[in-house]
Amino acid sequence: MMDSAAPSHPGRDTRAISALFSPVPSGRLFAAMCAVNRVRGRVMETSAGSLVMLDDTTVEGLDEAATAVSAFLKDQPLVALRTQSGQMAAARYRAGQRVEDVSPGMALAHAPSVVSTLMAGGQSIDDLAQSHPDKVFSARMGRVRALRDLYSAARQVRRSQR
Repeated sequence: MMDSAAPSHPGRDTRAISALFSPVPSGRLFAAMCAVNRVRGRVMETSAGSLVMLDDTTVEGLDEAATAVSAFLKDQPLVALRTQSGQMAAARYRAGQRVEDVSPGMALAHAPSVVSTLMAGGQSIDDLAQSHPDKVFSARMGRVRALRDLYSAARQVRRSQR
């Protein structure tokens, strides 16, 4: 659960929870996409896509992360989620642009319950990493390693299409 104490370093509000949810099915691939775009956090692979819990929980950090990752994803939808003081907000991004604010209920209507639980602070990504170690990935890798992971994933896709 998030600590309600003062921020441990400038620009980070530890009482807030910020995340990006995407239909990218591979958590490992989504972690690499985030890392290439200098978006840091931990990724949870779910049945409906991947969720990155961001290290930078500020409003500005969330917007920058959503803009960068959605530009990389091009036409894939991306939902930015933020919870602070018990209030959740959601916005859709596409191709590097904030498209619209949406109600959190609508944004999470088809998401697995684990997404809501994480956003409500009922569980932390660390809790889930202990019970599902094969579904949680770090997006804190260097860009070179992230590019290697992306290249490796692309190669696997090409092989499977043959």
